[in-house]
Amino acid sequence: MANKIILTKPGAKVIIIDNDTNIDNRCAMSKADLIMHPVRLRILRALDGEAKTTQEIAEQLGDVPTSSVYRHLKLLLEGGLVEAIDTRMVKGIQEKAYRLAQSAVLGPGDVALWTAGDHVHYFTTYVLALLHDFAAYVSRTEAAQGSIDMLADRVGYRELSFYATIQELDAAFGAVNAALLPLLKQEAGNGRRKYKLATVLHPED
Repeated sequence: MANKIILTKPGAKVIIIDNDTNIDNRCAMSKADLIMHPVRLRILRALDGEAKTTQEIAEQLGDVPTSSVYRHLKLLLEGGLVEAIDTRMVKGIQEKAYRLAQSAVLGPGDVALWTAGDHVHYFTTYVLALLHDFAAYVSRTEAAQGSIDMLADRVGYRELSFYATIQELDAAFGAVNAALLPLLKQEAGNGRRKYKLATVLHPED
C-alpha cells in the first residue's frame, strides 16, 4: 500500500466535502453524504481530539446558527460518525458532550465511481473550505496585531513541479510521514500553536 500523508490527529484523518442542500434526506444519506457537507465537516473538525457540547461547537464555528449545528449533529449521530459520551454544565445548562465515534475518512472504494466532474466539484468545495480557514486566520491576525507576519507565523503557499516514479513518491512521502507523526502525537500547551498543512498532488501530464 502506498504511503499517504495524514494531516490531522490520529482518528480523524483526511475528509472530503461536498455541498448538501437537503439535510433532511436521511434515507439516501451514506457516509459520504454525511461527511461531504461544509458545516458537518467543520463539526467533525471541532470534535477532532476533544469532546464538546453543542453550544461549544457552535461557539467555535462562530458563523453557524446553533439550530443548524443541532440539525447537522443529529445527522452525524444517526450516521454513527459522532457519539454522546457524558453531560456537562455550559452557562448553567446541562448539555451532552460529543466525540468522534469513527474516522471521518473516505477510502478508495468510496470514490471509485466518481466521474471527472464529481472530482472537480468535490475538490472545488474542499479548496473553498481551505480558503475559509485561511481567510479566518488572516482576518483574526490582522485584527489582533494590525498586520500579518507570514515569516513569524511560518505561513506560506507555493507549488513545485518535479519528475518521479511511483516508488520514488512513496519513499518521499514515507519520509514526510515519519517527520510529521511525532508532531501529530503532541498535545496543546508548552507554547504550541495548532497548525494546518494541506497538500494537493497530481500528475501534470
